[in-house]
Amino acid sequence: MTKYHDIELMQDADGELGETAAGDLEARVAGDPDATTKRDGLREMTELVRGHLELAADAVPDKRFDAMWAQIDSQIGDAPSAASSTIGIWRRIGGWLDRNRGYLLTGALSAGAVATLALVLRGSADDSMSPGGNGPIKVQPVKLRTPPQIESLETPGGEGTVLNIEDEDGHATVIWVTPEDTVEGI
Repeated sequence: MTKYHDIELMQDADGELGETAAGDLEARVAGDPDATTKRDGLREMTELVRGHLELAADAVPDKRFDAMWAQIDSQIGDAPSAASSTIGIWRRIGGWLDRNRGYLLTGALSAGAVATLALVLRGSADDSMSPGGNGPIKVQPVKLRTPPQIESLETPGGEGTVLNIEDEDGHATVIWVTPEDTVEGI
């Protein structure tokens, strides 16, 4: 026979196993005195916990208990008809809108402000490509840009040389700075 698992014993004590699973577990546990003791202990513990919970439920004052049931009944209501279920849906949507009104208004006002700024600041099509225009910025891919040309280079205490190198991989600019105290040829 296959050995039992503690979780199976707990499920049996709580009444969570089906009839066939409970019968199978009973057959496996019948020959094992440790398993039988453990199963009986779990059943006793379950009864103790249930008894304690029943006593705790009896200790609730009747007025408070009745008020809780009245609140539950008012929220559940009778079985909804087709017409009342439609009203219930609209009531729930309206309740959600009431609870989230501040967030919705903030979002709508923010979106409106952004749209207004975009319309005001975008400019007309005529001045969009002019250097001082308010239109969109003209963006070119890096490969289509022309490299900057440096005509002079001032270096304090020395001299600078600019080399532009082009090959099949692209363009590179090298800036070589030589201090004044360096003597050529040495």
